[in-house]
Amino acid sequence: MAVFIASDGSFPDPSSYDCFVIGSGPAGITTAVTLAEANRKVLLFESGNDDRERRTMPNARNTGHFRDGWWDRHSIRGLGGTSQVWSGWCASLMERDFNNPAAGVRWPIARSELFPYYRRAAPILDRSPSILDPEKPWIPGFLYRPYSRLRPTRFGARYLDLLRDSPAIHVALSTSVLSLDADMGRSAVSGLTCLRHEGDARLQLAIQPGQPVVLAAGGIGNPMLLLQPRPDGGVPVGSESGLVGRFLMEHPHLRRTVELVLDEDLYQRRASEEFGRARHAFVADDEHAAAHGLLGCSVVSYSKSTDDPMVEYLSWKYGKPFFHYGTEVRGEMLPAPSNRVFLTRERNRAGLYRPTVNCLVGADDLLSIERTLRHLARSLIETGKGRVRIDSERLRRGVSGGGHLMGTTRMGATPSDSVVDRDCRVHGYRNLFVAGSSVFPSGGYANPTLTIVALALRLADTIASGR
Repeated sequence: MAVFIASDGSFPDPSSYDCFVIGSGPAGITTAVTLAEANRKVLLFESGNDDRERRTMPNARNTGHFRDGWWDRHSIRGLGGTSQVWSGWCASLMERDFNNPAAGVRWPIARSELFPYYRRAAPILDRSPSILDPEKPWIPGFLYRPYSRLRPTRFGARYLDLLRDSPAIHVALSTSVLSLDADMGRSAVSGLTCLRHEGDARLQLAIQPGQPVVLAAGGIGNPMLLLQPRPDGGVPVGSESGLVGRFLMEHPHLRRTVELVLDEDLYQRRASEEFGRARHAFVADDEHAAAHGLLGCSVVSYSKSTDDPMVEYLSWKYGKPFFHYGTEVRGEMLPAPSNRVFLTRERNRAGLYRPTVNCLVGADDLLSIERTLRHLARSLIETGKGRVRIDSERLRRGVSGGGHLMGTTRMGATPSDSVVDRDCRVHGYRNLFVAGSSVFPSGGYANPTLTIVALALRLADTIASGR
């Protein structure tokens, strides 16, 4: 029987575990469960509980485009993490998202390496693998690439019984990791300092080089932990690159900014039965995106109607039905070092220094969206397939986000350009790894949940194999 460690329970001997996972969101639970299936014993830390979140963490300050409370709202401290607020939208990254010159950075892995893990990730999110390559030609320069939108998987609820019953996973609820210690050569994590919130007891856990530690605390939580100052004034463990917290990305969302009038072709499109409920969407194809230097951008349509003067005009002109659609545009942000997580001098109740988050959607991010929309409009006019109406004022002033926190411990080839290597291991450390969207070097336009789970599966396999 797994032990859900409470304030009145004893803390097991750390030497009895093969691995430690910090954070119980989709990345943390996927990593822990996969390691348990490989006969590894795991201690999983969660600051919150299985029935309520800890609202005092991360308690981030905010500067930039996103409203106060935005980062806390998407940094849930409770069993299941941010899957508690996931909307259920699901899509994989495209091949070009791993090496798009317009983004100025490339992933050290290709989509082909991640694809087998995408296939394993889809059922974990209650999806068919048919969602992975749904794109089809549509009009010159653009693909029809729908999203899967089904009921979201709540990891806390889905895995609660498994975590309770698994002899290989112990869950330390209401327990935060406050800091990491390293050996003298800074080649391995040698200890964790923890706080049991119920009783305010502090614990020191000794870690051996052969015991992997996985940070899976999210796009704010991972850099927040790695940046915590050391008592001796030295560089915090895992922050030697100087890049921890930088290159924060969101997905700019533009709602009620663009309207489409399209012919009956879209209305007649249907996703396969295996795909499930789909949301119509369009993206530039590889050739068009490369030719015009476009960042990732997806135009999602909804609320079909015939109540629009352009519908009447185009139906008369072309002698076929047209329909009006509202849209939501989802774009990509350039990974800018000035968009980052850094620490204030104020501590929270747990004793952690509070994070400040600075995130500004740049002019180039919005310009790429506008250029994509204008290319789409031109192709629709030339093919007689429809029209695009753009509200330029809202495009520049109406940007919001998707709650997708990426890039703050990014993956790369060397410590000069990244925090973790291609295996999500922190540069220079044998036993320190990072899971989640904080390792994304670039963001594409797609919701990150599917990629988070795929990378967690890949990381668990890496650890289990001893590589």
